[in-house]
Amino acid sequence: MVTISKFSYENPRYVNLLKRRSSIPEEVETTVKDVLKNVKTKGDEALHSYMKKFDNVDINEIGLFVSEEEFANAQEKVSEEFKESVKKACDNLFRFHKRQSPIGFSEKYEDGALLERKYIPINSVAVTVPGNMAPLVSTLYMNLIPAIVAGVPNIYILTKPKFDGTIDEHLLYVADYLNVKKYYKLSGSQGLAAVAYGTETVKKVDAIVGPGNNYTQMAKKLLFGEVKIDSLAGPSEIAIIADEYANPTFIAADMMSQAEHGTGFEASTTFCLSETQAQKIKEEIIRLCEENNLVNATVKTFKNYGDIFVVDSIWEAVDAVNEIAPEHAELLLDDYEAVLTKLTNVGAVFVGKYSTEPVGDYFCGTNHILPTCGTAKFSSGMSVQEFMRGYSVIKYPESALKNNADYIIQLAESEGMKAHALAVKVRTKIGI
Repeated sequence: MVTISKFSYENPRYVNLLKRRSSIPEEVETTVKDVLKNVKTKGDEALHSYMKKFDNVDINEIGLFVSEEEFANAQEKVSEEFKESVKKACDNLFRFHKRQSPIGFSEKYEDGALLERKYIPINSVAVTVPGNMAPLVSTLYMNLIPAIVAGVPNIYILTKPKFDGTIDEHLLYVADYLNVKKYYKLSGSQGLAAVAYGTETVKKVDAIVGPGNNYTQMAKKLLFGEVKIDSLAGPSEIAIIADEYANPTFIAADMMSQAEHGTGFEASTTFCLSETQAQKIKEEIIRLCEENNLVNATVKTFKNYGDIFVVDSIWEAVDAVNEIAPEHAELLLDDYEAVLTKLTNVGAVFVGKYSTEPVGDYFCGTNHILPTCGTAKFSSGMSVQEFMRGYSVIKYPESALKNNADYIIQLAESEGMKAHALAVKVRTKIGI
């Protein structure tokens, strides 16, 4: 299942890992382009047609929005244990995300100029969350809470309805708990087109966030610029750095936690210090998969991108992981402080043997929407700032403009921008 090999930058398995990218078939792009075009020009007519074609549901029969009765039914259906778990997780997320709100400032210059930086929430956002096969409740509250903390006044949710027109009760409970009631029974590229362009019945939004299949990701890519998007999400990934004291069972379980997503494109990697340790980890993967009926769920990923690399030192592992720039990294090390300062190209770092990656996926308060496929080299995970925009306020008095007019005119004229220079000249009578 998992490949053990000596690490080097030329190792074909490592090269294979670095080349891993989220690829979308060309035919998907062709289909999505047609969907976007038709929904933009034909509105509800095209939207309803595509929902019948792709999702086998009639919007006119099931209704566009989740009803209050459906929210009430969800309250009755979910367990008290689930309700308590949602409350605890959301409390943690609110606590952590409230610290992320950007703070405006002002700067006054000697010549009297006053410059300000202000931040306000965007007006509207659509959160797309899968729910037909696997209700991703954690993904829903990971998207909603930063938007709520930011103060976004209009939040919409999109989920593919089941064949009977219903939405999973766990998703509905989370939305209801967070008081987000504008819940569309829409999905796919047609749903994203509807919220990006607006239709007769669907409100146009300013931003779209959330995961989805290839059609959803392609729609987000093509709609970028029409609306703000968060990112193009790729398959999950983890890279573990383990010293000789690390528990092989813990490592095996954490590798499996990413592999079980099951598409075969996830990456599950460990760097350790000896062949003996690598063999123990592999044996534990085999044992745990067999004992927990997880062989079928993990085998494709482990075959394609499941690796245990033997390194000469922890520092060699750090350099290798920085090059991968994984979504998740774990440091199963007795001495981690120095390593933590050098491991920088990651979406999130989990430190210590009890900081298993699922605590971030579900509960601790950080956000699990993170950069994938090497994009952690230049991008960050979901935060409150995703739902805010900043702008500047310039208060330039006459004295400041006169003091600096020559410089501004010089710079404008160096670019050939005569009207820019003129706008300063007519106010100061300089150069006229």
